[in-house]
This record gives sequence, structure tokens and C-alpha cells, in this order.
Amino acid sequence: MNPRACLTIAVGAGLIGYAIGLSRAAEAGSAPQPAPPQKVLPATLPPRFVPPPVPAAQPAPGASVDDFLKWDAQSKSLTVSNGTAQAHYTFILTNTSKETVTITAATGSCFCTVARLPEQPWKIAPGATGELNVNMDTANRSGLLQKTVTVVTDKGVKILNVATTILPAVARAQMTAAERETNMKQAVADRQAVLTKAECVSCHAEPAKNKLGKDLYVSVCGVCHEGDHRNAMVPNLHTIAQETNQEFWKNWITHGKPGSLMPAFSQTEGGILTEEQITSLVNYLLSAIPSRPAAAASAPGPAPTVN
Repeated sequence: MNPRACLTIAVGAGLIGYAIGLSRAAEAGSAPQPAPPQKVLPATLPPRFVPPPVPAAQPAPGASVDDFLKWDAQSKSLTVSNGTAQAHYTFILTNTSKETVTITAATGSCFCTVARLPEQPWKIAPGATGELNVNMDTANRSGLLQKTVTVVTDKGVKILNVATTILPAVARAQMTAAERETNMKQAVADRQAVLTKAECVSCHAEPAKNKLGKDLYVSVCGVCHEGDHRNAMVPNLHTIAQETNQEFWKNWITHGKPGSLMPAFSQTEGGILTEEQITSLVNYLLSAIPSRPAAAASAPGPAPTVN
């Protein structure tokens, strides 16, 4: 058979079969198609309830920190002698309101002025009273120093003022040999005279005010023990040929030595130094003048003592 004729027959048979299939499907009706699966959405949960933040207590409109805290003063001033290391101020405050007041910071306007809070933050209950201490460095300064302290509270800001007047250095007139001899006789007769007699106070007592440690030693002790005209009865503390310790230094400073030029410097014995000053002086001497027990051991005869 001709190949073209075979192909024609096959195509025709296929078309006839397709037509018959369509006819039967029409007679039987189209079978229903299953519905596509429905996408199940998860149940929508209600949003979790978050309570709004409670606002911090705020002062009433128009109120200021002065409606809550009362101060003993807004400005304070001091006058100190030349060479004083620090000026100290204390501000006393009282919470006169019915609310707790919180002080979060107190800052000086200059690095030389430092305010110290009892705690930080400092909570002051209604009716409570407290102290705000301020220290101003005055060493190597002169004239008038004016600074502010900014106190930050939850009720507002308070500005405090501190002013320190530093007196100029006073040039001391040279003492004549006759004057020195007269003062020496007074000191031998009464060793406390060097701290009480009018002509001696300016050199031996007044410079001790508000000083501690090295500053105190240079201003008061060094005048005698390291002066250019040191009396033979006054020892050089750097060459004491015996063991020195805390008890040694404290004893001499506190009680002095009867029958010598060394007065009792403790206020409890008629002197000019507080316990704090004596302690600071002892600590300085321990660090600045090492003990020399070896010198005492090698020295001929009995070890010398401080006169």
C-alpha cells in the first residue's frame, strides 16, 4: 500500500475516535470536579494588652525646686590665708514638701570645685534635713575665686554660689639678732609662748590654719627645724640618729618637751593643732623622714634624743 494512503487512513481513524469520545462525554454529562482544598487560616489572636507606662511625677505647672527644698543659704563666702590648700563649704537643706525629692547630681562650674552628695541618687524624705559639702582647691591661687554648683533634682535645678577670697602673702620682716635673743628667752621660760605671744603667733600659729600634712609641716614645723637661723637646741629632723615611728612623732607633736623650746601643739594641751592635723602631720613625717635605727646603733655613746 502506498505510505501516503496509510497515513491518511490513520489520521482519519484518529479523528473519528476523538469525535466519538466527545459525543459519549456529552451524553453522559461532565463528571463534577472536586473543589480545590480550602486553605485553613490560623485563628487570629487578640493583641496582648500592654499597660501604658506610668509617667514620672512632675512638679505642678509653675512650681520650682524652691517649693520643695529650703536651703540655709544660696551663696556662701570665705576668706583664707595665702597657701591654704582648700576652702570648705556646707549647705544645709530641708525638704519642706510632702513628696520625696531626689537629687541626682551636683556639679561644680570648674574642676577645682567639687560637691559631694551623701549618696547618689540622694533621696530626701518629706521633712528630712541633709548637708551638701563643697570643697574648692585654693592652693597656689590668689585673689577672689567665684564658682557655682548646679544641683539637679527631680523637681528642678538649683544653682548655689561659693566665693573664696585668698589673702595675699605677707612679707615677713627680718628679725634682728636682739629680737631673736629676746624671743628665745621667752620660749625657754614658757615653751608655749611661741604659740601664744602676739609677736610669735604670725609665724608659728596662724600659718597652721586649715593646713594638713606637708603643707602644715612646711608652714609651721619647717620654720624652726629647717630655718636658716635654726637654734642649736632645735634638731634637724632628717638626721635624728634613733628609731622613729608613729608613736615617736605623735608624742613629740602632742606633748612637746618640758624644759626645751618644743611646745605642746595639741589643742588639748594649749596648742594650736587638732587631732586631724596631728594625724596628717605624723603620716607625712613617716613617709618623708625614714627611721634611722642603723645610725643609732653605730653612734658612740647613748642615742641622742629630740630636744
